[in-house]
Amino acid sequence: MNIIKILVVSVLFLLTSACSSYNTYSSGSTTAEPVSYLYFTGNIEGAEVAIDDAPAFLVTKSGAKQQYKVTPGKHTIVVSKQGNVVVKRSLLLGDGHEKEIHIP
Repeated sequence: MNIIKILVVSVLFLLTSACSSYNTYSSGSTTAEPVSYLYFTGNIEGAEVAIDDAPAFLVTKSGAKQQYKVTPGKHTIVVSKQGNVVVKRSLLLGDGHEKEIHIP
């Protein structure tokens, strides 16, 4: 009788441990890359933007719906027109945040 009890307990133990390891299986979920956004308003004609030490680019679109992706973190934004700096701003952007840069 004791052998049957030991067998029943052992089988139950094996079944419950197998079920618990099955429930801890990874679901395979992924996280998106962190990203922030800048958008430009105002007089964008001829405006060149340099972010940190990256090469400058020409602003070709403006408005809140026309966003440029940047990595979250601290950035220095310099906007120049015809070689003159018209905007110089330091920003701290969080993941998913967006920031307007108005160009005079």
